[in-house]
Amino acid sequence: MPRYYKVYDSKEALYVTVDDGGAVIIKDGAGNKIFLTSYQAKLMKFGIDNLLKGLLGQDNADVKIEELSKIEVNIDVY
Repeated sequence: MPRYYKVYDSKEALYVTVDDGGAVIIKDGAGNKIFLTSYQAKLMKFGIDNLLKGLLGQDNADVKIEELSKIEVNIDVY
């Protein structure tokens, strides 16, 4: 069963879908989509974690992650 997340701060929101196999779909507010295999998602997570630690320090403190239900995803995103 896929899991849905909303990753947001005060300026922008991204909607993330993770399927059972680990593949990821990332959608922004403008409707742009990125499809990642489970391996690509694993590499990206590693890169983003290190990038945020190195570049932003504590500046990313207002970023929030919220798990959404399928109903909320259909209302918010589509």
